[in-house]
Amino acid sequence: MARQISKALIGVAVIFAGMAGGPAGAQDDAKQTGPLGLIIQYRCAPAKRATFRQSLAKSLATFDKLRSDGSITEYHLLFSRYVDTNSWDAMALVNFASYDGVRRWKEIEAVMPSGLNPEALALTTGIETYPLDMVRTAGAKDTLKDPVYFVIPYTFTVPAAAYQKYADDYVIPQFKGWIQEGILSGFQMYMQRYTAGRPWDTMIFLRYKDDLSFGRREQIVNKVRAELAKNPVWKAISDNKQSVRVEKEAIIADDLTAGR
Repeated sequence: MARQISKALIGVAVIFAGMAGGPAGAQDDAKQTGPLGLIIQYRCAPAKRATFRQSLAKSLATFDKLRSDGSITEYHLLFSRYVDTNSWDAMALVNFASYDGVRRWKEIEAVMPSGLNPEALALTTGIETYPLDMVRTAGAKDTLKDPVYFVIPYTFTVPAAAYQKYADDYVIPQFKGWIQEGILSGFQMYMQRYTAGRPWDTMIFLRYKDDLSFGRREQIVNKVRAELAKNPVWKAISDNKQSVRVEKEAIIADDLTAGR
């Protein structure tokens, strides 16, 4: 196994050497290119979760090199807090600086599928990959030591443009309220570009400052919604939201890259 990992890392090193001659450049406009985001969901057997989590740490070097090279602007490697055989155990969230970075990721996939080293890859029982666009984000660029991620997928029953307007008018004001209340560090909203046959259309990442902040979630949600309900436009959207989207299974997760 050690020899396999060594050979894979040598292959990655060769790829990075080839990348060095061409900088990623400025952030591309996603509307003029393919998707600049990637979500990779990993599953493993419950009995292997502890070993899988430890093995994932060895794959961080691949993502770190892409970030230092400028190919990606940000990445997170999340691990679900609780065992749930109906959902993912780990998730990589990657934002590329340009569409050329997506091409470079293709080269990584050729020697380290899904960005994992052979040891971690051998422990997976399933992997799903979703190219997507980050459509909304806000919050501090902090280095929290122990953030809590609340990851929520949705399907929507209206055109994508109508859903984004709904998000701007109804969803985002709530997130900003939670930030102002001091429990939420930031959020990101992603939408899939290629949704045919996929189980969700949009995924939201809520980054809580710590466990105590996450524990206050319901209290603050109710407080902010009570304030927003004084706005008749927001209240009308709230009363009709079930006709816009369907919430899927939410996952509580920890960030293995926190503080890096």
